[in-house]
Amino acid sequence: MTRPIRIISLSDFDNVNNSDNFDEFFESIGYRFDESFGSGWERIAQSVKDIYNKTTDKFEDELSLPVAQTYVNDALQTFVTDNVKAILELRVEMHDDWFRLYCTVNAGGIYAEVASNFSLVHVQLDRNVQRFVFGQQTYTDILNLRCESFIKRQGVKLAIWFYHSVLKKDPLGFILSYVNIARAKDEVIYLDIHRWLKNNKKIMSTLHKVQINYGELEEEQMILKAQINYRDLLAASSNEDIIGDDDDPELMQGPINPVDDATEPSQE
Repeated sequence: MTRPIRIISLSDFDNVNNSDNFDEFFESIGYRFDESFGSGWERIAQSVKDIYNKTTDKFEDELSLPVAQTYVNDALQTFVTDNVKAILELRVEMHDDWFRLYCTVNAGGIYAEVASNFSLVHVQLDRNVQRFVFGQQTYTDILNLRCESFIKRQGVKLAIWFYHSVLKKDPLGFILSYVNIARAKDEVIYLDIHRWLKNNKKIMSTLHKVQINYGELEEEQMILKAQINYRDLLAASSNEDIIGDDDDPELMQGPINPVDDATEPSQE
């Protein structure tokens, strides 16, 4: 039985953070995969297919892809803030195992600057699902609050007090749902970004070659743990399908759950 190969790091990705923006980061990843596997294609194609046919699980090669805090904030600006009128700012400050989210909202005559601390519960970025799941660690801090009337301002303060003191919950999940950014379930925030990525050919092309399985937080960066999608990668490097549908073991045919509503949490 062929033992799976695990790759902890690749020198080809050492300078991936030199890209100028978030799009170029994904484009660089895709380009480096194509470049690395394009060389010597004829020699490895048959060997890869033979190994693939003998395994019932996907290869376990794992890549650690560092994403700087500036890239994440650039992505939030590009895919969220620029597309949601009510959101004026959405950014993060990353630390070891947690991050602080800052959000500025202007909706319904209410201008609010808020912040809260979160953990990164789950990351899934592949051809079908692009999702981040966060666990809220602290109540939301109101950094600035302005309303079109005194009555509305008092009403907002009363609502926050009611959430914290009576419901023992935080209103941030409700706010993000109200402005159609994410969906909250208990203290967990589900952020599906498929609706903003589906028309970005660079990113979607990359997600056909590599899928993100989970992530970790460090100071000012997020480490994405990725797995190479050999089937699509090899097919992209050849004029024919070296690995086709008939080569897939039955156990690999898992359910696909397309995101009809990008704000709806998965129903596991």
